[in-house]
Amino acid sequence: MSDKKIDIWLDAGLIDADTARRIREYEADRSRPIGLWSLIGLGALAIGLGIVSLVAANWDAIPGMVRLSVHGLSIVAIAGAIYLLQPRNSFLGLYLKDVLLFILAVLGATFFGHLGQVYQTSSPLWKPMATWLLLFSPLLMLAGRGWLISLLWIVALLGTGIAHWGWYVEQGGQPPSLYIAAIASLPVFALLIGMFGRRLSSRDAFWIQTEQFALAAFVAWVSLKLIADGIESGGVFGSGGDPILITGIQLGLWCAAAWLVWTYNRTNIGASVAAILIAAAVINFVSSLMDSTEAVSNAILFMAFWAAVGWSAARSEWRNIFQVVVAIIALRLIALSFELAADLLSSGLGLIMAGVITIGIAIIAYRFSKAFAPAKISSAAKNEDGHDS
Repeated sequence: MSDKKIDIWLDAGLIDADTARRIREYEADRSRPIGLWSLIGLGALAIGLGIVSLVAANWDAIPGMVRLSVHGLSIVAIAGAIYLLQPRNSFLGLYLKDVLLFILAVLGATFFGHLGQVYQTSSPLWKPMATWLLLFSPLLMLAGRGWLISLLWIVALLGTGIAHWGWYVEQGGQPPSLYIAAIASLPVFALLIGMFGRRLSSRDAFWIQTEQFALAAFVAWVSLKLIADGIESGGVFGSGGDPILITGIQLGLWCAAAWLVWTYNRTNIGASVAAILIAAAVINFVSSLMDSTEAVSNAILFMAFWAAVGWSAARSEWRNIFQVVVAIIALRLIALSFELAADLLSSGLGLIMAGVITIGIAIIAYRFSKAFAPAKISSAAKNEDGHDS
């Protein structure tokens, strides 16, 4: 904590001089040599880059079996280090286990590519990714504790699905509607896995982060899909499948997922997540029925979805998310005003009007966010009430 911040509190009368002195003493006793650790980190990075450069420069000169052996032994060594750290439940021990687990997973993923390079084999990208998921998902799910592992697993799951979808299209086939709906629903499946994992495991933080990343991916995908539908008729489903049938299947899947979420998590958090799933399902289906690139209607659907996200954020007291929602809706309104006044933008008067509208929307959004955003709550209150779930 900086002395400047303490001085501001002292001048504002929030703390007295004795409290300020004790805060400074407390922080001084626990201060970390950031400069020293930064230099150590830079040195370690330089050593790592040097090793990579040496290996890359002599890559072809190193026999393939030697490279594979070193790669495999590295995986075994890191797995052994994770096993030895398993009894350590201190912060450092947990942190190191997650870092080593991440490195182990990355080494496992690159091993398949390395194996194909040595033996001159080739296969679609989704096959090694799917193999990696089958081999490493149990390890990551059983031993992971931090956001790094949950994010890695979510990215791997979605990446595998996208890779298989791309390969399917490249083969010239027409993906079935059920297949497309299932691939696009992978974030929802990941959300359910996180929810049930939390009920079966004591590692609440890990599973909560898995749910959060899955929900964020789902919201991002639905938003991009609504934007794509507004740009091109048929949206992202132009490569195959019946958009109405696809979104109809998703309507059933996402509403069923919302029911499961509400059934197993009857809290404000559960209601909020279920509301987002239902809103996305309905708006996604309506968008496919419209099959239109008309600016106003598509903007209304986009803002309606984000309004549902904003309502959920307010209900669950997600202050930062609520503020982001207000900003996104304001930006969409600004974009809509530019779309409707495209001809006016070529004149000076049109630019002035666009500038006034932009400033007006920004001011209204700021005041709305300030007036209706959930109040800040302390970390202790979050843990007690479950708001960080």
